[in-house]
Amino acid sequence: MRGALPDQVLVAVSGGVDSMVLLDLTRKWATITGSPCRIHAMTVDHGLRPESTKEAENVHEIVRSMCLDHEIVRVPEKIDPKQLEKSARTWRYKLMYKKLELLHIDNLMVAHHFNDQLETFLIRLATNSTLFGLCGMRHVSSYPILDPFGSKRILRPMLDFRKEELYAYAREHNLEWFEDSTNYQPITLRNRVRRYLQTGQIDENTVEQLVLSVRGAVDDVESDLRQLDKEISVRFNSRLLKMSIVIPLAVFERFPLLSLDRFIFETLHCVSAISNYHHRYTTIDSKHATVNTNEWSLSEAILDRTVPEKFNLLKCLVRVVRSENNIHLLITRATEKFRQPVERVVNIASSWSEWELFDNRIWFRARGKPGSYTLKLEANGLPAFYHEGQFLCYPTISGCGFLEVQTMTKPMRIMQM
Repeated sequence: MRGALPDQVLVAVSGGVDSMVLLDLTRKWATITGSPCRIHAMTVDHGLRPESTKEAENVHEIVRSMCLDHEIVRVPEKIDPKQLEKSARTWRYKLMYKKLELLHIDNLMVAHHFNDQLETFLIRLATNSTLFGLCGMRHVSSYPILDPFGSKRILRPMLDFRKEELYAYAREHNLEWFEDSTNYQPITLRNRVRRYLQTGQIDENTVEQLVLSVRGAVDDVESDLRQLDKEISVRFNSRLLKMSIVIPLAVFERFPLLSLDRFIFETLHCVSAISNYHHRYTTIDSKHATVNTNEWSLSEAILDRTVPEKFNLLKCLVRVVRSENNIHLLITRATEKFRQPVERVVNIASSWSEWELFDNRIWFRARGKPGSYTLKLEANGLPAFYHEGQFLCYPTISGCGFLEVQTMTKPMRIMQM
């Protein structure tokens, strides 16, 4: 572990050797550094095994013996066996997010380690992930559930350590842990990949070298992005929800098209209404960032003039304007066609409502005259409040006499997961 701990942290504790080592290290690091960090621990009981409830209770006793706060939370419904890993993960992060909110904590510590990283690489490779997916998990990343302030983070301090090192530490320090028997059953793709690595059917050293190579390539792109921030002009009007990007023609000659595509993709994030934006990079570039190429690159198409002057992309309307030295991209939200209108009924009270995300672009909360209001997307791409069929206001521009609204847009850059 490096550096100072936050004032508070929530540690995800499954009871396996990984999380028990993480909790022990965190507790000791706080003591060694004299940190005032308040450590909370949480166990999510997925209810997938008959013994899981008893194990969670045993974990509770162990953690409480360390004089740490601990809570067991059970998944409130049966997990879909057809999407076991995905459903369990979704519920786990959803329940832990509620705990973070309740305790006003911004940092969740999880026990992902190096072997998890290798498994993640192979799983994403099998699903034709992009270069940015193949680089794997980060030591610090944004929380996988959107929140209005974007302050929640996941910390993975053990990501560079191998499983056998964790076992060695646990034995040396007489830690108690529980083995999940389902980890060795071929019921999920991850379990099967883990088995291939353990039995040598896939060479671990080869995978490790591939992971390091991909990480290096992504580091190069991220270095380019920092430079492109200085050379490309980006303006976003948070009231009218319009964006302009001015790219000097010289930039196309000096930077790889992969880096330009990534810059455009990350910049469009706050305009796009796509709900799964993090997984839609191939919409921008499938030529330079994937193994199985479809020969498509937005920046290349712009440079070659093979893209039309107006086109829809990721629910954005993009207009290309060319000048002698620059290419201008004028971007607004694309108009919804032949679909149900984008709208929501909002119950307003005299006190502030909770923050809500509308149209996957706008966080809002409101207070005012109690009643039911309708927030819907107008043809101009702006959200508008109505009451009893009467237009009230565009909340991103202003409120009205008896309705006060606060809004925030998503960050311009997507956060790494």
